[in-house]
Amino acid sequence: MNKPKSSKKETVKKTIFCPRCGSTNIFWASGLPQFWSIWECRDCGYRGAFIIEDSKLASKIREEYVKKKIGQDSAKKP
Repeated sequence: MNKPKSSKKETVKKTIFCPRCGSTNIFWASGLPQFWSIWECRDCGYRGAFIIEDSKLASKIREEYVKKKIGQDSAKKP
């Protein structure tokens, strides 16, 4: 038997990630409509048009970012 087709379109919301730190805390940069293609990360300050939609890649980026950040923080302490 065939399943009846749903009249509603299913919308799938993709998770987006910052290409610098792998965070999901990334939003459209505020401002004029000309900047709607620019994304801003509220964790690392990244601003750009490129974003990541692959969660596996984002988790690797996040791991490397955290390692680098911890290394920088420990170097600053006396």
